[in-house]
Amino acid sequence: MIILIPAYRPDESLVELCKKLISRVSSSQSRIEILIVDDGSGEKYSPIFRVAEALSYRVRILTLAENGGKGAALRAGFIWCRENRAGQCVITADADGQHLAADILAVGVATELRAQQGLSAMVLGVRTVDDPLAPEPARAPLRSRWGNAISVAFFRLATGQKVIDTQTGLRGFTPELLPWLDMIPGNRYDYEFTMLLRATRTDMLIEQVAITKVYEPGNPTSHFRPVRDSLKIYAPLLGFLATSLAGFAIDTVALLSFVALGIHVIPAVICARLVSALCNFALNRVILHDGGAAPATRTSLVRYGLLAAGILATNAGLMELLTWAGLPLIVAKVLVEATLVPLSFAAQKRWVFGERETALETLRPDASFATRAPVAASQGELPPARRRRELVG
Repeated sequence: MIILIPAYRPDESLVELCKKLISRVSSSQSRIEILIVDDGSGEKYSPIFRVAEALSYRVRILTLAENGGKGAALRAGFIWCRENRAGQCVITADADGQHLAADILAVGVATELRAQQGLSAMVLGVRTVDDPLAPEPARAPLRSRWGNAISVAFFRLATGQKVIDTQTGLRGFTPELLPWLDMIPGNRYDYEFTMLLRATRTDMLIEQVAITKVYEPGNPTSHFRPVRDSLKIYAPLLGFLATSLAGFAIDTVALLSFVALGIHVIPAVICARLVSALCNFALNRVILHDGGAAPATRTSLVRYGLLAAGILATNAGLMELLTWAGLPLIVAKVLVEATLVPLSFAAQKRWVFGERETALETLRPDASFATRAPVAASQGELPPARRRRELVG
């Protein structure tokens, strides 16, 4: 297996991680290589990379000319592995020491097992186990806790599936996934999130392995930019909300314009709604597309029309019910919209503008893909790494 570690301006944690991996592998006689991608860290950090490379023949450094972001570094590593180590499983890990060597190898073993079974699989190391050596239970920095909670909720809304730790950098990939990984858009942290979104539309198996929570106080070595990177990750949801507001504005302007032209109110309302709906459709078709397979425009338009009709009928029914129950009109309106907007987003993301990926079947047409079976999985309920459960929708 190849352990792929993207690194940007690392500290001694990178060297320590390599030492621990080499020590464990040497004692078990396992066959691994460590590929470290220097993501344009600069000459100042070259001594750390040289020390890591000098530890063992198992360590190789791939240096990028300039910093392109974590996604770009991962993609460069995947391409190198595909071209130079075809047939090998690839395990990605962070350079900051927040993944234990034992957990990295546990994810690697799970990935190789799936490869031996002939399955296309992505194995996620999800941080749910407290570190027994820590003086107190490891607690993620506030921004990490909030970020993961929001991304878990957004991911489930967008895909209907639950991944306990969407931000984990510890992931394993069976060999045939490498060409597919090269097609995922994004150069920074959005690359890993988009990868998960796209994976749910394929026939690959997504498996979760519980790993130990290791956090440094304040998470000082993280290069995650809270505002800029979060905007990239949540761009589809933010864009959807923006287009909803834009649709309201377009509907209002169109209605006033049609009335000003002498058209009666009811026909004007219908025409204005058609104009705003078509504009909303065109905008969402771009915003909610993540670079993967998409239905034909005609198919999406039919689905969008059916969804719009369903939303309109549901809206009217709920408004009638809530006002009949005695709620003020404005309160009923807020409650109904708060319910239907997320549902509309989920339906458009998954059904109207979403399509099953066919890349994996093309890459490996003879593979027998796994069928997901229902398994209860919730925060903190996964077993230790030696026991594994499959992710469910």
